Amino acid sequence: MDIIEAINGRKSIRAFKNDPVDKTLITKILEAAIKAPSAINQQPWHLVVVTGEAKERLASAILREYKEKGMVHELVKEELPKKYERRTQELFTQIKTYLDEMGQDMSYILEGSCRFYDAPVAIMVTMDKALYPSRLLEIGAAMENLMLAAHSMGLGTCPIGFILRYEEAIREELGIPNHMEVVLGIALGYPDLDSPINRFRSSREGLDQSSTWIGFE
Repeated sequence: MDIIEAINGRKSIRAFKNDPVDKTLITKILEAAIKAPSAINQQPWHLVVVTGEAKERLASAILREYKEKGMVHELVKEELPKKYERRTQELFTQIKTYLDEMGQDMSYILEGSCRFYDAPVAIMVTMDKALYPSRLLEIGAAMENLMLAAHSMGLGTCPIGFILRYEEAIREELGIPNHMEVVLGIALGYPDLDSPINRFRSSREGLDQSSTWIGFE
């Protein structure tokens, strides 16, 4: 699989098989992740890889916090420019078709996020709070490497930001020290290709909406 094929083929997976993922495969995926570029080689990422009973305890702790405290704060900021509101609304409208087919509503997405969509592996991405926020760009590059590598090996991933609302539960369950910030969760496993939700792919606007070209005829 070449890189363009991997980029075009990758999508977020929201239903996983129970099949375990071999540690050797996970290692290869993480090794691809940490090849990402980083300013002055600071390598700002630290990855906490969780599976088995530990992963189930983590998911249960996050889900419990969600059920007790609700969403804590809204998914998006109020009074965003209209184009961002429109894109979010389009996402919710598009995904509803697949949820309806499953007899589900948006609680499947919210509670599923808390459970890492029952994937056998959860990866928590952390960064030292001493680093500048701009280092998050490098973590983003590393996580794209991770997701593309996983896709090329027949695995699926879903980056999950929703659970950051319950960072303290994550920190306590995994023993993450206070000087480290939790910046992302990733579900990893073999996709359940029979689930309608895995046919969903979010739309993208064309380059005419997301780029400016200067100096070209």
